[in-house]
Amino acid sequence: MSFAIIGLALMFFIGHALNWFFSITKIPDLLILVFAGYLLGPVFGILQPEYFGRFGDLISTLALVVILYEGGLNLSTKDLMSSSLPAMGLSILGIALTCLFGFLACYVIGMQDWQTSLLVAIGVGSTSSAIVIPMVKQLSLQPRTKIILSLESAFTDVLAIVIFLVLVDGFASGEVSIRNILLGIGPKTLLAGFFGFLSAILWAIFKQKFPNLIPKAFAGEAWALLTYGCIELLGFNGAIGVLSLGFTLTNVYLIPRFVRNHLSTTAVTYKDMSLLKEITFLLKTFFFIYLGMLIKFSSLTNVAIALVISLLIFISRYVIVLSVFKKHNTPKLDAMISMAMGPRGLACAVLGTIPLQRGLDNGLWIQDTIFAIIPITIFITAVLVAAFESDTIREKFEKFFNKYSKSPHQEV
Repeated sequence: MSFAIIGLALMFFIGHALNWFFSITKIPDLLILVFAGYLLGPVFGILQPEYFGRFGDLISTLALVVILYEGGLNLSTKDLMSSSLPAMGLSILGIALTCLFGFLACYVIGMQDWQTSLLVAIGVGSTSSAIVIPMVKQLSLQPRTKIILSLESAFTDVLAIVIFLVLVDGFASGEVSIRNILLGIGPKTLLAGFFGFLSAILWAIFKQKFPNLIPKAFAGEAWALLTYGCIELLGFNGAIGVLSLGFTLTNVYLIPRFVRNHLSTTAVTYKDMSLLKEITFLLKTFFFIYLGMLIKFSSLTNVAIALVISLLIFISRYVIVLSVFKKHNTPKLDAMISMAMGPRGLACAVLGTIPLQRGLDNGLWIQDTIFAIIPITIFITAVLVAAFESDTIREKFEKFFNKYSKSPHQEV
Protein backbone atom coordinates (compact mmCIF):
# COMPACT_ATOMS: atom_id res chain seq x y z
CA MET A 1 0.00 0.00 0.00
CA SER A 2 2.86 2.38 0.80
CA PHE A 3 4.34 1.90 -2.67
CA ALA A 4 0.93 2.60 -4.23
CA ILE A 5 0.56 5.87 -2.29
CA ILE A 6 4.09 6.92 -3.17
CA GLY A 7 3.42 6.04 -6.81
CA LEU A 8 0.28 8.23 -6.94
CA ALA A 9 2.16 11.16 -5.42
CA LEU A 10 5.05 10.75 -7.84
CA MET A 11 2.62 10.56 -10.76
CA PHE A 12 1.29 14.00 -9.84
CA PHE A 13 4.71 15.66 -9.73
CA ILE A 14 6.10 13.78 -12.72
CA GLY A 15 3.03 14.73 -14.74
CA HIS A 16 3.52 18.43 -14.00
CA ALA A 17 7.22 18.13 -14.79
CA LEU A 18 6.31 16.63 -18.17
CA ASN A 19 3.95 19.52 -18.82
CA TRP A 20 6.86 21.89 -18.26
CA PHE A 21 9.04 19.72 -20.52
CA PHE A 22 6.37 19.95 -23.22
CA SER A 23 6.34 23.76 -23.00
CA ILE A 24 10.09 23.76 -23.66
CA THR A 25 10.48 20.99 -26.26
CA LYS A 26 6.95 20.70 -27.77
CA ILE A 27 7.17 16.94 -27.19
CA PRO A 28 3.72 15.81 -25.93
CA ASP A 29 3.78 14.57 -22.34
CA LEU A 30 1.33 11.82 -23.27
CA LEU A 31 3.94 10.23 -25.52
CA ILE A 32 6.34 10.00 -22.58
CA LEU A 33 3.59 8.68 -20.27
CA VAL A 34 2.66 5.95 -22.75
CA PHE A 35 6.32 5.02 -23.19
CA ALA A 36 6.79 4.93 -19.39
CA GLY A 37 3.80 2.62 -19.04
CA TYR A 38 5.15 0.40 -21.78
CA LEU A 39 8.51 0.14 -19.98
CA LEU A 40 6.85 -0.54 -16.62
CA GLY A 41 4.55 -3.17 -18.09
CA PRO A 42 5.48 -5.25 -21.15
CA VAL A 43 9.23 -4.49 -21.08
CA PHE A 44 10.26 -4.87 -17.42
CA GLY A 45 7.12 -6.46 -15.98
CA ILE A 46 7.09 -4.21 -12.91
CA LEU A 47 3.35 -3.52 -13.29
CA GLN A 48 0.65 -5.53 -15.02
CA PRO A 49 -2.85 -4.38 -16.10
CA GLU A 50 -4.31 -7.28 -14.10
CA TYR A 51 -3.13 -5.58 -10.90
CA PHE A 52 -5.78 -2.90 -11.41
CA GLY A 53 -8.69 -5.28 -12.11
CA ARG A 54 -11.95 -3.44 -12.78
CA PHE A 55 -10.29 -0.22 -11.69
CA GLY A 56 -8.76 0.15 -15.14
CA ASP A 57 -12.18 0.01 -16.82
CA LEU A 58 -13.55 2.46 -14.26
CA ILE A 59 -10.73 4.91 -14.96
CA SER A 60 -11.48 4.63 -18.69
CA THR A 61 -15.10 5.66 -18.13
CA LEU A 62 -14.21 8.41 -15.64
CA ALA A 63 -11.65 9.82 -18.05
CA LEU A 64 -14.18 9.89 -20.89
CA VAL A 65 -16.82 11.64 -18.75
CA VAL A 66 -14.46 14.24 -17.29
CA ILE A 67 -12.78 15.16 -20.56
CA LEU A 68 -16.12 15.62 -22.34
CA TYR A 69 -17.49 17.65 -19.44
CA GLU A 70 -14.43 19.90 -19.54
CA GLY A 71 -14.72 20.11 -23.32
CA GLY A 72 -18.32 21.29 -23.04
CA LEU A 73 -17.40 23.90 -20.41
CA ASN A 74 -14.74 25.33 -22.75
CA LEU A 75 -17.08 25.55 -25.73
CA SER A 76 -18.80 28.93 -26.09
CA THR A 77 -21.40 29.97 -28.64
CA LYS A 78 -19.03 32.71 -29.84
CA ASP A 79 -16.43 30.09 -30.71
CA LEU A 80 -19.05 28.01 -32.49
CA MET A 81 -20.29 30.91 -34.59
CA SER A 82 -16.86 32.16 -35.66
CA SER A 83 -15.00 28.92 -36.22
CA SER A 84 -17.45 26.04 -36.33
CA LEU A 85 -17.73 25.83 -40.13
CA PRO A 86 -14.02 25.18 -40.89
CA ALA A 87 -13.76 23.03 -37.75
CA MET A 88 -16.71 20.95 -38.86
CA GLY A 89 -15.19 20.64 -42.31
CA LEU A 90 -11.95 19.35 -40.81
CA SER A 91 -13.91 16.99 -38.57
CA ILE A 92 -16.18 15.45 -41.18
CA LEU A 93 -13.52 15.11 -43.88
CA GLY A 94 -10.99 13.85 -41.33
CA ILE A 95 -13.24 11.12 -39.97
CA ALA A 96 -14.43 10.16 -43.46
CA LEU A 97 -10.94 9.73 -44.90
CA THR A 98 -9.59 8.09 -41.73
CA CYS A 99 -12.44 5.59 -41.78
CA LEU A 100 -11.94 4.87 -45.46
CA PHE A 101 -8.18 4.33 -45.22
CA GLY A 102 -8.42 2.52 -41.88
CA PHE A 103 -11.09 0.18 -43.15
CA LEU A 104 -9.14 -0.66 -46.31
CA ALA A 105 -5.91 -1.24 -44.35
CA CYS A 106 -7.58 -3.64 -41.90
CA TYR A 107 -9.67 -5.38 -44.54
CA VAL A 108 -6.97 -5.76 -47.21
CA ILE A 109 -3.72 -5.97 -45.22
CA GLY A 110 -5.08 -7.40 -41.99
CA MET A 111 -7.53 -9.75 -43.70
CA GLN A 112 -10.16 -8.92 -41.07
CA ASP A 113 -13.93 -9.11 -41.48
CA TRP A 114 -15.80 -5.91 -42.31
CA GLN A 115 -17.13 -5.42 -38.77
CA THR A 116 -13.67 -5.58 -37.17
CA SER A 117 -12.21 -3.32 -39.88
CA LEU A 118 -14.99 -0.77 -39.45
CA LEU A 119 -14.62 -0.61 -35.67
CA VAL A 120 -10.87 -0.01 -35.91
CA ALA A 121 -11.41 2.68 -38.55
CA ILE A 122 -14.08 4.50 -36.53
CA GLY A 123 -12.19 3.97 -33.26
CA VAL A 124 -9.25 6.08 -34.46
CA GLY A 125 -11.39 8.73 -36.10
CA SER A 126 -10.97 11.45 -33.47
CA THR A 127 -8.03 13.71 -32.78
CA SER A 128 -7.01 13.97 -29.13
CA SER A 129 -8.37 16.97 -27.22
CA ALA A 130 -5.97 16.16 -24.40
CA ILE A 131 -3.02 16.72 -26.77
CA VAL A 132 -4.30 19.25 -29.31
CA ILE A 133 -5.81 21.83 -26.95
CA PRO A 134 -2.79 22.31 -24.63
CA MET A 135 -0.36 22.02 -27.54
CA VAL A 136 -1.89 24.69 -29.79
CA LYS A 137 -2.04 27.12 -26.86
CA GLN A 138 1.76 27.15 -26.78
CA LEU A 139 2.41 27.31 -30.53
CA SER A 140 2.92 30.35 -32.76
CA LEU A 141 -0.53 30.23 -34.35
CA GLN A 142 -3.27 32.76 -34.98
CA PRO A 143 -5.99 32.74 -32.30
CA ARG A 144 -8.65 31.63 -34.76
CA THR A 145 -6.55 28.70 -35.96
CA LYS A 146 -6.16 27.59 -32.35
CA ILE A 147 -9.94 27.70 -31.87
CA ILE A 148 -10.56 25.78 -35.09
CA LEU A 149 -8.16 22.99 -34.14
CA SER A 150 -9.56 22.83 -30.60
CA LEU A 151 -13.13 22.65 -31.89
CA GLU A 152 -12.13 20.00 -34.40
CA SER A 153 -10.86 17.79 -31.59
CA ALA A 154 -14.16 18.25 -29.72
CA PHE A 155 -16.28 17.59 -32.83
CA THR A 156 -14.34 14.49 -33.85
CA ASP A 157 -14.61 13.12 -30.30
CA VAL A 158 -18.39 13.45 -30.47
CA LEU A 159 -18.75 12.01 -33.97
CA ALA A 160 -16.40 9.08 -33.39
CA ILE A 161 -17.87 8.23 -29.97
CA VAL A 162 -21.48 8.31 -31.21
CA ILE A 163 -20.85 6.24 -34.33
CA PHE A 164 -18.58 3.76 -32.55
CA LEU A 165 -20.95 3.12 -29.64
CA VAL A 166 -23.92 2.68 -31.97
CA LEU A 167 -21.96 0.16 -34.06
CA VAL A 168 -20.73 -1.77 -31.00
CA ASP A 169 -24.26 -1.98 -29.59
CA GLY A 170 -25.53 -3.16 -32.96
CA PHE A 171 -22.81 -5.77 -33.45
CA ALA A 172 -23.28 -7.03 -29.88
CA SER A 173 -27.03 -7.47 -30.38
CA GLY A 174 -26.70 -8.80 -33.91
CA GLU A 175 -29.02 -6.10 -35.22
CA VAL A 176 -26.96 -3.73 -37.30
CA SER A 177 -28.66 -1.64 -39.93
CA ILE A 178 -28.27 1.76 -41.53
CA ARG A 179 -31.53 2.73 -39.87
CA ASN A 180 -30.17 1.93 -36.39
CA ILE A 181 -26.96 3.84 -37.07
CA LEU A 182 -28.84 6.91 -38.32
CA LEU A 183 -31.25 6.64 -35.38
CA GLY A 184 -28.33 6.52 -32.97
CA ILE A 185 -26.61 9.48 -34.60
CA GLY A 186 -29.81 11.48 -35.04
CA PRO A 187 -32.79 11.25 -32.65
CA LYS A 188 -31.00 9.35 -29.88
CA THR A 189 -28.12 11.79 -29.94
CA LEU A 190 -30.50 14.73 -29.80
CA LEU A 191 -32.38 13.18 -26.90
CA ALA A 192 -29.14 12.53 -25.03
CA GLY A 193 -28.17 16.16 -25.60
CA PHE A 194 -31.59 17.28 -24.42
CA PHE A 195 -31.27 15.26 -21.21
CA GLY A 196 -27.86 16.87 -20.67
CA PHE A 197 -29.49 20.28 -21.15
CA LEU A 198 -32.18 19.44 -18.58
CA SER A 199 -29.50 18.22 -16.18
CA ALA A 200 -27.67 21.55 -16.54
CA ILE A 201 -30.87 23.52 -15.85
CA LEU A 202 -31.59 21.37 -12.81
CA TRP A 203 -28.06 21.86 -11.49
CA ALA A 204 -28.24 25.63 -12.02
CA ILE A 205 -31.55 25.71 -10.10
CA PHE A 206 -30.02 23.76 -7.21
CA LYS A 207 -27.08 26.14 -7.12
CA GLN A 208 -29.45 29.12 -7.02
CA LYS A 209 -32.04 27.82 -4.53
CA PHE A 210 -29.86 25.76 -2.20
CA PRO A 211 -26.32 27.20 -2.37
CA ASN A 212 -25.47 26.12 1.17
CA LEU A 213 -26.36 22.50 0.45
CA ILE A 214 -24.02 22.22 -2.54
CA PRO A 215 -20.46 21.16 -1.63
CA LYS A 216 -17.75 23.57 -2.65
CA ALA A 217 -15.46 20.99 -4.21
CA PHE A 218 -16.06 18.22 -6.76
CA ALA A 219 -19.83 18.83 -6.80
CA GLY A 220 -19.92 19.71 -10.50
CA GLU A 221 -17.83 16.70 -11.48
CA ALA A 222 -20.02 14.41 -9.35
CA TRP A 223 -23.11 15.86 -11.05
CA ALA A 224 -21.53 15.15 -14.44
CA LEU A 225 -20.91 11.53 -13.41
CA LEU A 226 -24.50 11.25 -12.13
CA THR A 227 -25.79 12.69 -15.40
CA TYR A 228 -23.74 10.21 -17.40
CA GLY A 229 -24.95 7.24 -15.37
CA CYS A 230 -28.63 8.22 -15.50
CA ILE A 231 -28.60 8.84 -19.25
CA GLU A 232 -26.85 5.51 -19.82
CA LEU A 233 -29.52 3.76 -17.71
CA LEU A 234 -32.18 5.31 -19.95
CA GLY A 235 -30.49 3.68 -22.93
CA PHE A 236 -28.99 6.82 -24.46
CA ASN A 237 -25.44 8.08 -25.01
CA GLY A 238 -24.23 9.43 -21.68
CA ALA A 239 -21.13 10.96 -23.27
CA ILE A 240 -23.24 13.29 -25.42
CA GLY A 241 -25.34 14.20 -22.39
CA VAL A 242 -22.24 15.20 -20.42
CA LEU A 243 -20.94 17.32 -23.30
CA SER A 244 -24.33 19.04 -23.49
CA LEU A 245 -24.29 19.54 -19.70
CA GLY A 246 -20.96 21.35 -19.82
CA PHE A 247 -21.90 23.45 -22.86
CA THR A 248 -25.20 24.56 -21.29
CA LEU A 249 -23.59 25.51 -17.98
CA THR A 250 -20.97 27.70 -19.63
CA ASN A 251 -23.58 29.39 -21.87
CA VAL A 252 -26.40 29.71 -19.32
CA TYR A 253 -26.48 33.49 -19.89
CA LEU A 254 -28.14 32.85 -23.29
CA ILE A 255 -31.22 31.25 -21.72
CA PRO A 256 -34.30 33.56 -21.74
CA ARG A 257 -34.45 35.94 -18.80
CA PHE A 258 -37.69 34.59 -17.33
CA VAL A 259 -35.95 31.21 -16.93
CA ARG A 260 -32.51 32.59 -16.12
CA ASN A 261 -33.89 34.48 -13.12
CA HIS A 262 -34.33 31.12 -11.39
CA LEU A 263 -30.87 29.84 -12.31
CA SER A 264 -27.41 30.38 -10.91
CA THR A 265 -25.34 32.33 -13.42
CA THR A 266 -22.20 31.02 -11.73
CA ALA A 267 -23.09 27.35 -12.00
CA VAL A 268 -19.42 26.77 -12.80
CA THR A 269 -16.93 28.82 -10.80
CA TYR A 270 -13.21 29.43 -11.25
CA LYS A 271 -12.53 27.02 -8.39
CA ASP A 272 -14.66 24.38 -10.12
CA MET A 273 -12.63 24.76 -13.32
CA SER A 274 -9.33 24.67 -11.45
CA LEU A 275 -10.31 21.46 -9.68
CA LEU A 276 -11.62 19.97 -12.91
CA LYS A 277 -8.31 20.66 -14.66
CA GLU A 278 -6.41 18.89 -11.87
CA ILE A 279 -8.79 15.91 -11.96
CA THR A 280 -8.48 15.70 -15.74
CA PHE A 281 -4.72 15.97 -15.39
CA LEU A 282 -4.53 13.12 -12.85
CA LEU A 283 -6.86 10.88 -14.88
CA LYS A 284 -4.85 11.64 -18.01
CA THR A 285 -1.57 10.88 -16.27
CA PHE A 286 -2.75 7.59 -14.81
CA PHE A 287 -4.67 6.46 -17.86
CA PHE A 288 -1.87 6.93 -20.37
CA ILE A 289 0.56 5.09 -18.12
CA TYR A 290 -2.10 2.37 -17.88
CA LEU A 291 -2.47 2.51 -21.67
CA GLY A 292 1.26 1.94 -22.08
CA MET A 293 0.95 -1.21 -19.94
CA LEU A 294 -1.75 -2.53 -22.27
CA ILE A 295 0.25 -2.06 -25.49
CA LYS A 296 1.37 -5.36 -26.90
CA PHE A 297 3.19 -5.63 -30.20
CA SER A 298 2.40 -9.33 -30.31
CA SER A 299 1.74 -9.36 -34.03
CA LEU A 300 3.74 -7.81 -36.84
CA THR A 301 0.47 -7.49 -38.70
CA ASN A 302 -0.96 -5.23 -35.99
CA VAL A 303 2.15 -3.06 -36.04
CA ALA A 304 2.18 -2.85 -39.84
CA ILE A 305 -1.50 -1.92 -40.00
CA ALA A 306 -1.07 0.64 -37.21
CA LEU A 307 1.88 2.22 -39.03
CA VAL A 308 0.05 2.30 -42.37
CA ILE A 309 -3.10 3.83 -40.85
CA SER A 310 -1.04 6.39 -38.92
CA LEU A 311 0.80 7.54 -42.03
CA LEU A 312 -2.44 7.70 -44.01
CA ILE A 313 -4.01 9.86 -41.28
CA PHE A 314 -1.38 12.57 -41.80
CA ILE A 315 -1.40 12.26 -45.57
CA SER A 316 -5.17 12.73 -45.54
CA ARG A 317 -4.82 15.72 -43.21
CA TYR A 318 -2.56 17.40 -45.75
CA VAL A 319 -5.26 17.01 -48.40
CA ILE A 320 -7.97 18.18 -45.99
CA VAL A 321 -6.05 21.29 -44.88
CA LEU A 322 -5.53 22.28 -48.53
CA SER A 323 -9.29 21.91 -49.04
CA VAL A 324 -10.56 23.69 -45.93
CA PHE A 325 -8.15 26.55 -45.17
CA LYS A 326 -8.19 29.58 -47.43
CA LYS A 327 -4.89 29.85 -49.26
CA HIS A 328 -4.66 33.60 -49.83
CA ASN A 329 -4.76 34.64 -46.16
CA THR A 330 -3.65 31.61 -44.14
CA PRO A 331 -0.06 31.68 -42.85
CA LYS A 332 2.06 28.75 -43.93
CA LEU A 333 2.89 27.86 -40.34
CA ASP A 334 -0.83 27.62 -39.46
CA ALA A 335 -1.45 25.29 -42.38
CA MET A 336 1.58 23.15 -41.54
CA ILE A 337 0.69 22.82 -37.85
CA SER A 338 -2.93 22.04 -38.76
CA MET A 339 -1.67 19.19 -40.92
CA ALA A 340 0.41 17.90 -38.00
CA MET A 341 -2.49 17.92 -35.52
CA GLY A 342 -3.50 14.29 -36.04
CA PRO A 343 -2.65 12.62 -32.71
CA ARG A 344 -5.00 9.98 -31.37
CA GLY A 345 -5.42 9.80 -27.62
CA LEU A 346 -7.83 9.41 -24.73
CA ALA A 347 -11.12 9.00 -26.59
CA CYS A 348 -9.61 6.44 -28.99
CA ALA A 349 -8.02 4.57 -26.10
CA VAL A 350 -11.32 4.37 -24.24
CA LEU A 351 -13.20 3.27 -27.36
CA GLY A 352 -10.55 0.64 -28.08
CA THR A 353 -11.35 -1.17 -24.83
CA ILE A 354 -15.12 -1.37 -25.42
CA PRO A 355 -15.38 -4.22 -28.00
CA LEU A 356 -13.38 -6.54 -25.72
CA GLN A 357 -15.52 -5.55 -22.73
CA ARG A 358 -18.68 -6.30 -24.72
CA GLY A 359 -17.34 -9.70 -25.74
CA LEU A 360 -17.20 -9.02 -29.49
CA ASP A 361 -15.22 -11.28 -31.77
CA ASN A 362 -11.70 -9.95 -32.41
CA GLY A 363 -12.14 -7.50 -29.52
CA LEU A 364 -8.54 -8.05 -28.42
CA TRP A 365 -7.28 -7.54 -32.00
CA ILE A 366 -9.21 -4.27 -32.22
CA GLN A 367 -7.80 -3.09 -28.89
CA ASP A 368 -4.21 -4.00 -29.75
CA THR A 369 -4.40 -2.29 -33.15
CA ILE A 370 -5.93 0.93 -31.82
CA PHE A 371 -3.50 1.00 -28.90
CA ALA A 372 -0.61 0.69 -31.36
CA ILE A 373 -1.93 3.55 -33.51
CA ILE A 374 -2.11 5.97 -30.56
CA PRO A 375 1.62 6.21 -29.68
CA ILE A 376 2.62 6.19 -33.36
CA THR A 377 0.37 9.17 -34.20
CA ILE A 378 1.50 11.05 -31.07
CA PHE A 379 5.12 10.46 -32.05
CA ILE A 380 4.53 11.68 -35.62
CA THR A 381 2.77 14.79 -34.30
CA ALA A 382 5.65 15.51 -31.91
CA VAL A 383 8.23 15.18 -34.70
CA LEU A 384 6.26 17.34 -37.16
CA VAL A 385 5.52 20.09 -34.63
CA ALA A 386 9.15 20.25 -33.53
CA ALA A 387 10.23 20.40 -37.19
CA PHE A 388 7.72 23.09 -38.18
CA GLU A 389 8.61 25.24 -35.17
CA SER A 390 12.25 25.25 -36.32
CA ASP A 391 12.86 28.00 -38.90
CA THR A 392 15.59 26.02 -40.65
CA ILE A 393 13.61 22.82 -41.05
CA ARG A 394 10.31 24.61 -41.80
CA GLU A 395 11.80 26.21 -44.91
CA LYS A 396 12.33 22.76 -46.42
CA PHE A 397 8.63 21.91 -46.02
CA GLU A 398 7.24 25.25 -47.18
CA LYS A 399 7.34 24.15 -50.82
CA PHE A 400 4.36 21.89 -50.09
CA PHE A 401 2.41 24.94 -48.87
CA ASN A 402 3.45 27.48 -51.50
CA LYS A 403 -0.04 28.90 -51.97
CA TYR A 404 -0.29 30.02 -48.35
CA SER A 405 0.87 33.41 -47.09
CA LYS A 406 4.05 33.95 -45.12
CA SER A 407 2.70 36.59 -42.73
CA PRO A 408 1.60 35.16 -39.38
CA HIS A 409 -0.43 38.29 -38.63
CA GLN A 410 -3.11 38.00 -41.32
CA GLU A 411 -6.56 36.65 -40.56
CA VAL A 412 -7.49 33.08 -41.46
